Amino acid sequence: MAFRFTSDEEQARDLTQEVFIKVYQNLENFKGESSVFTWVYRIAVNHILNFLKKEKRRKFIRLIDQNVKDAIMEETQSGISASNNPTPAQVLEDEERTRIVKSFIDELAPNYQVPFTLFKYEGMSYKEIAESLEISLSAVETRIHRARKQLITKLEPWLKHL
Repeated sequence: MAFRFTSDEEQARDLTQEVFIKVYQNLENFKGESSVFTWVYRIAVNHILNFLKKEKRRKFIRLIDQNVKDAIMEETQSGISASNNPTPAQVLEDEERTRIVKSFIDELAPNYQVPFTLFKYEGMSYKEIAESLEISLSAVETRIHRARKQLITKLEPWLKHL
């Protein structure tokens, strides 16, 4: 998760190590009101977001580790299919698609980026996201819905080219 938030392998390793140190130092504070996974995940999200704020980064998440065609298909419900043996031209096209979609995800407000990213790319349930971000379940649903809507709107003009 740290790598997905920072896009920097070395920094992600440092952040992960710092998170586990924080978990160890705060074991006595775990009240058991949620699962250990949720508690650790929340510490990680908070630590990483604090790092990003401290570094005054304008963008909180740089993500897309799946094939861009698949991501577009998920968001637009279109039937774009990926080739099993891409040609060099297809690889270049995929890289361009990745750049375009990443730029649109990066333009989302952080309160939409974070839940969308945790759901789509970290595989967390709405409930887990709500617990991790300490927001209501309906807020998670609304934010993910709005993120999807914004992405679809931004991607529509590109669908002919993607």
